[in-house]
Amino acid sequence: MKRWHLVFDVNKCIGCYTCMLSCKDEHVGNEWLPYTDRQKKRDQKWIHMGRRERGVVPRIDLAYRPSLCNHCDDPPCAKNAPGCVVKRADGIVLLDPKKAYGNEALVGACPFGAISWNDEAGAAQKCTFCAHLIDGGWKEPRCVQSCPLRALMAIRMEDAEFEKLIREKGLVSLAPASVQPRVWYKNLHRYTKNMIAGEIAYMDSPDTEVCAEGVEVLLKKDGAACAKTCTSAFGEFYFDPVEPNSGDYEISAELPGRGNVSVRVTMKDVSVDTGLLCPGKEPVPSHFAWEPLQDGESRA
Repeated sequence: MKRWHLVFDVNKCIGCYTCMLSCKDEHVGNEWLPYTDRQKKRDQKWIHMGRRERGVVPRIDLAYRPSLCNHCDDPPCAKNAPGCVVKRADGIVLLDPKKAYGNEALVGACPFGAISWNDEAGAAQKCTFCAHLIDGGWKEPRCVQSCPLRALMAIRMEDAEFEKLIREKGLVSLAPASVQPRVWYKNLHRYTKNMIAGEIAYMDSPDTEVCAEGVEVLLKKDGAACAKTCTSAFGEFYFDPVEPNSGDYEISAELPGRGNVSVRVTMKDVSVDTGLLCPGKEPVPSHFAWEPLQDGESRA
């Protein structure tokens, strides 16, 4: 039987929050019974948008990642709150709205924080995959339909086919495999891993510094090359992903007729920038370093 899956591509998301707003537009003030009561206008979200910043100015990477109900095949909430959860044959997981009324304890039934309490309706609630629309003939929920860059994809296929897609696209889930989640992520490394970046230049004359374009850069771990890349037109290079707290690395590059560059870095819990590397000179660190933002923080 074909069942529903949700796939989110971190590379395509620009953080416009349209998915979250369209969820509000669909559910605030609308009672889609027997699926769910109306969603609260403020202080309640069924889609939570996380944000992570990596790197050092000017080489910054900003990634967004929504989290919502995983619509698990083996939902912990059903075990923690027997009789209150409905697992449909098409893969969608719903809360029984009658049993959700007055049952604030249901919020703690999901170990992933996907269930919230609506004090206006007096009910526990969560993402419904817009089951009322799906049952009405829609091919995707509102959050997917409204995504301008198609970072969200609703896929209805046989589980065996989807497992093949997981392998081909390198999809990962936030939930453990034991609960058999149906929400998956592509390019999640931008949210969970670190990167090493830098810039290479050479002196064309005593007073002229030139960006080293198209130079092969090697990343070595314990003396062995583990990755390679090439510099951009601006002489910049990126190694991504790199495991956090993975220790010491060496970055090196050969510039024919110009000399070589080499620098050692230590990967801890945040991304690393080598600064400017230039043959015959000490590395010049970025002058714009700041601490990476965490979820919900602002520089304002």
